[in-house]
Amino acid sequence: MSYPKQYWHLYRISLQHRQGYHWTPLPTAQTWLETTTFSANTLPEQLLQVFQGNQGEPYYQALAGLCLRCYVSQPILQSCQRLASLFSAQQNFSYQDLLPLVLHDDGQRLILIDEATDSNQVQLNEAAQLSPCQFQIFAVEILRSYGAQRENKLSLKNWAFLKTKQHPEIRAFLAEFGFQHLTDWALLNRARKSQFEQLVPADQCLLKAFHGVYRRDRRQQTKQRTKCQTPTEAQLLEMDAYCVDQGYPSRAPKLLLGDLHRLAEQLRQYDIWRSRESLETYDADSGDYAPRRDLPHESLDEGNLEQRELIQFLHNQLAIAFDESLQDNLKQKQQKLAKSKRYKPFADRYLQGLFLYYIEAQSLAEIAPQLGMSSWDQARRILNPGDLLNQVRRQTTEKLLAKLLDLAHQKGLTGPEPDPNYLSSLCQQLEQFVDQELFTEAAAEIRSGKNRRFDSAYAQKLKHYLTNATPN
Repeated sequence: MSYPKQYWHLYRISLQHRQGYHWTPLPTAQTWLETTTFSANTLPEQLLQVFQGNQGEPYYQALAGLCLRCYVSQPILQSCQRLASLFSAQQNFSYQDLLPLVLHDDGQRLILIDEATDSNQVQLNEAAQLSPCQFQIFAVEILRSYGAQRENKLSLKNWAFLKTKQHPEIRAFLAEFGFQHLTDWALLNRARKSQFEQLVPADQCLLKAFHGVYRRDRRQQTKQRTKCQTPTEAQLLEMDAYCVDQGYPSRAPKLLLGDLHRLAEQLRQYDIWRSRESLETYDADSGDYAPRRDLPHESLDEGNLEQRELIQFLHNQLAIAFDESLQDNLKQKQQKLAKSKRYKPFADRYLQGLFLYYIEAQSLAEIAPQLGMSSWDQARRILNPGDLLNQVRRQTTEKLLAKLLDLAHQKGLTGPEPDPNYLSSLCQQLEQFVDQELFTEAAAEIRSGKNRRFDSAYAQKLKHYLTNATPN
């Protein structure tokens, strides 16, 4: 029986082709697939059952996985093309620059999933022996994560599209072109009110000092703007004098310069984390900043939603998705620690550590000796509240997206396979919605340093869970 080429043709990077990729046939996948009797209508689901089955022959499992790797290579490519069309302002980069980050499967190896390995992937050689993969193939990771999140009800293609958009290296690359090409001084100079409000008082004072001195001097320069240069020693001394007047200790110019670099990095990370569709671009020649014209400016504004039913649906499903995601990630973190040879002793102390951090407001340095950890750095690696928040945020968004797509399909607004442009826009709007409701304030609390308070909705839910789950 013959099957569509998308199951035995793989999109691969190719330097020989102008578009940067080539749709390559894989005879091994084709030959095996043609010996099967799968239904063409439900082929992805049937291949997934074989690939993820625990009782099957590893060779056939790996072949089913190879067919699925071909299948998801197309949405991986499409996601890169879509992201480039949104984010490549002034043609700074193209989708071809994104492909090596995610479209690196050559289809030459048979791969299976093994959660016990660091990469979660093992290679099947010609002698039918399994060995851990030294390099993780993104397409296989898509299949693994899809199997673990089947309750989301996204199709495999939509899942691949979404996971490509969320890939850490893709996000880091886009952040470079959206923000990181700016110097530290340009970042500080253009800092916005929303960023200022996330800073602790000492850093707010330092940023005010920087703006007062640096912006004044730039206004006095010639009308032809240049790149923002490193502050002079005289400027640093004036900034320090302002901070001293506000009650903060004096710092030598070198130390103050280091604090400004640290503050700029904090703003940079803020921009990366809150990256949305309306990014700003910087013109080094003019020194001006303006919203990108090539990006959509829609936002999930409740005032523009005519149906109150939809508003209620969003809030109800957000509460459910958040609750499930929080509990899932706490359990997964404990399980991951329990499987780790190095950190296994701390698996049972993980929730206690979060209890001390969130409820008793102790620092990681204070928590470490109480839990038998060797240092603040080890406590940070094990507890890592910021990583927990990011994982909960990601999973909450995915769950809410699945529910919204399901509703749209039920109402006849979309088909089973939504248009990639629609899906990308919806993802961006949902991220903004969940951040406004839950995660922006929670992230600011973690960054706030000493004397932090955990009053956000995220923190309140987490504290409620920890109070019930942690023995007194």
